[in-house]
Amino acid sequence: MRKTLFFYLSKEMILPFFIGLIGFIIFMISEMLFILVDQVISKGLDLGSFIKIIIYRIPAFLIIAIPVANLFAIINSITKLESNFEITSLRILGIRFYFIILPFLVIGLFLSLVSFFLNETIVPLSMSASEKIVKEKIIKAPLAFLQTNVFFKLPDGKIIIIKEIDKQKGEMNYITLIDNNTGFYPRIITASKGVAKDFKIILYNGFITDISYKGFIKSQAKFEKLIIPLDISVDKITEELKTPWEMKYSELKEKVNEIEKIGLKDNYLKTQLYLKFSLPLSNIILILLSLPLAVMFARKGRFIGLFLSVFLIFFYYSSFSFFVALGKNNILNPFLAAFLANFIMLFAGIILIYILEK
Repeated sequence: MRKTLFFYLSKEMILPFFIGLIGFIIFMISEMLFILVDQVISKGLDLGSFIKIIIYRIPAFLIIAIPVANLFAIINSITKLESNFEITSLRILGIRFYFIILPFLVIGLFLSLVSFFLNETIVPLSMSASEKIVKEKIIKAPLAFLQTNVFFKLPDGKIIIIKEIDKQKGEMNYITLIDNNTGFYPRIITASKGVAKDFKIILYNGFITDISYKGFIKSQAKFEKLIIPLDISVDKITEELKTPWEMKYSELKEKVNEIEKIGLKDNYLKTQLYLKFSLPLSNIILILLSLPLAVMFARKGRFIGLFLSVFLIFFYYSSFSFFVALGKNNILNPFLAAFLANFIMLFAGIILIYILEK
C-alpha cells in the first residue's frame, strides 16, 4: 500500500511541475529578450547570434526554474488532493504526515542532484558559448564585461588585482600587480589608474616595491607612467576569463584558494561558490515549507493555491537575492549570504510540519 501511495503522490506532481518549469523559463527568456532587442538595434546583433545566446542560456535558466516548478507542482498537487479530502483520508487511516511528505522529499532530492549535475557539466559549457558570442558581438571593449575587485593571472604568472573599473572610459582604478618572477620574494606594483590595450598594460601614478626577508620593504620607487608588455593581447586574456557561471565548483574553489593564498578576500566569488550548493538544495527546502502551507490553505480553493505559489516564489527569491547582494558587497558572510534564505525557509517549514502533526 505504501509503495502504491508513494507512486500515486509522485505522479500528481508531474504535470504541474512541467507547466511551472516551461512557464518560468518562458518568463526568463521574455525578460532577456528586452535586453537583447536593444542590442539588436544599437549594436547590430544578427538574428543567428541573438537566438544562440538565448538557447545557450536555457541550462542556466533551468537551475533557477527547477525549484520554482517544484514549488508550483507541490502546492497545486496538494491543493487538488486536499480539496478532494485525500490527504485527510490518509491521515484518518493512520498514515502520518511525515510519510506523506516522503515522496515529495525524494523528488526534491532527485531534482537537487539534477540541478547540481547541470551546474557542473552542461551549464559551464553553455554559458561559455553564450559569453563568447556576447564578447565578440556585443561587448567589444576588453574591460567592459569585468566585475569590480577582479583578480586574474597573466600568462607569465603575474597576478593582477583591479579594485574598480570605469567601463565608460575603459580605465582601471587602484591596480595591484604581483610579480613572482623577480626572485625569491615578489615585486609589488601599485597604481591609482591604468589602461589595457593591445599587447601592453599602462599604469599611471604608482609605486614599485621590492619585498625582502620577512616581508620588509627592500626598496621602493615612484613612477608616473609604467608600461608592462604582454606576451599575448589584452583581448585574448579577457576572452579566457570566466564568470562563476562558466566554472565548475572545483574551478571556482581553486580560484578562491588562489586569492586567499596572497592574503586577499573576494566575497563575490566566495558567495558564488556556495551558491553552487544552495541553489540545488532549495528544491528540498521549499518542499518542507510549501507542503504544510498547501495543506493548511487547500480548502480555500485553487486560486489561493496559485496565489500562494506566486507569493512564496517572490518571497524566496527576493530574500535570496537580498542576502546574496549583502554577501557580494562584503556586508554578510558569504556562507550565510548563500544559505540564509534556505535556513529561514527550513526553520519555518519544520515549525509548520510540527503544528500539522500535533
